[in-house]
Amino acid sequence: MPTSGLFAMNPELQRIFDSVPDDEPRSRLEPYRELILRWRRQGRTYHRIRQLLADECYVQVAYVTLYRFVQRHSRPRKAELEAKPQSAAIAPAEQIPTEQAMSLRPRARRTPEEISAMREAASASNHQPVFQIEPETRPLFIYDPSRPLINKPTPKEK
Repeated sequence: MPTSGLFAMNPELQRIFDSVPDDEPRSRLEPYRELILRWRRQGRTYHRIRQLLADECYVQVAYVTLYRFVQRHSRPRKAELEAKPQSAAIAPAEQIPTEQAMSLRPRARRTPEEISAMREAASASNHQPVFQIEPETRPLFIYDPSRPLINKPTPKEK
């Protein structure tokens, strides 16, 4: 019995499955995928790639469409990741400086007492005024029924 993927399929359903042709790409940028991704790897901007596509390939595309296409297709697919051998060079632990090694380690979790103390300190600092307003020693205005109100006292009234 032929199988497709992880499960066994009825022979009639398998024949139907095999007879249906693959769908055509939905994006009109798909034929230019390698070209677009190569331009991005070279450091070309999305605006410049749009201009190149319009001038050289006669393809008009919106900036956001191009951006999303590149974001979607520049990441390696899961199947491609599994197919590639894992050949990442990992430095031995003794070659990593201790400060750098310490920054790579996950932080220890804070105890509930430490968290409570941090919350109390933040609460106390939030309830303190930012600055103290000193009371004004001179009057803000002087009322004299014979004159209009003024904000600053005249020199002789000081």
